[in-house]
Amino acid sequence: MMHAVLHDQKTESITISNVALPLQKEDEYLIKVSRAAFTLGELQWPRPPELVISTPGVEFIGQVVALPRTVSTPKFAVGARVYARVKYPNPGAAREYTTASEGEMARAPVNFTDDQAATVPVNALTAWQWLVEQAGLRGASGELKCDLTKEYRMLITGAGGSVGAWAVQLAAMTGATVIGTATGEGIDVVKSFGADEVIDYAKTDLKTWVTEDASRRVDIALNCVGAMADAVWYTVKSGGMLRTIVAPADFSFDLVAPDDNENVDGKFFIMYPNGQQLEEISKLIESGKLKAQVDQVFDFGDAAKALERLASRKTKGKVVLRVGK
Repeated sequence: MMHAVLHDQKTESITISNVALPLQKEDEYLIKVSRAAFTLGELQWPRPPELVISTPGVEFIGQVVALPRTVSTPKFAVGARVYARVKYPNPGAAREYTTASEGEMARAPVNFTDDQAATVPVNALTAWQWLVEQAGLRGASGELKCDLTKEYRMLITGAGGSVGAWAVQLAAMTGATVIGTATGEGIDVVKSFGADEVIDYAKTDLKTWVTEDASRRVDIALNCVGAMADAVWYTVKSGGMLRTIVAPADFSFDLVAPDDNENVDGKFFIMYPNGQQLEEISKLIESGKLKAQVDQVFDFGDAAKALERLASRKTKGKVVLRVGK
């Protein structure tokens, strides 16, 4: 048996209960969890009807304690420090033990603490997949392509947020001009991540910003803020690309463009677990090129408070749950 955080979707309650250890499938590792991190909105994600009660925390770092039975040459040994994004709707990692397959896992960066590493798998992978898969900035070996010029322009809304912060850092490595939106103290934070320009969204409307100067339009944009979903369309050049991680009301992956922006490729996308890409991110972290934002770390017994902190939308980085010592 083990302790696990449980969320009841009907009563919207959070409890900690004693539950059975997870059943390890033949191709899965069993992992003792050190930290789990919560993602905004995950308690409201669509679930199978029978999944009324589930464990939140869709990213984790921990230590391998048992190997898969059907993998002849396991990539990770017992004792390996690994992290991953949980494949939804499998139970999250806010529990003492969890499972993951080899294709979902990567070795955790040695220069990140467990608190820092827990913030990586969801948000950094989202930013990576925007650039490498959606925008096609993929090198010959699957690495991030870093030979763009300043003429290539990128816009990231919510650039100081959990996904936006990673997107700015990765985008800055490509050589392109990177523009972010933020306000208040967030402006200097986003600049520290490598943004060339930061638009104060409290003072400047994006549509007005490009109307004043058409040369400001960008080649690709990543929207991380629901309130900016419509305005971002107008910032993208004809033939450019807009991607959003904010789900449309109808949950459609093909976005409907304003009449005068029909030549912009607009889509909603959802990130997915990918151990190989996460390994590339680990290498960049270890080279000192990426840094994490930890908002607050909560003890296991304070899981409900951690989720309340996340729901406040006042966080500056990720909310992390301390599961094990």
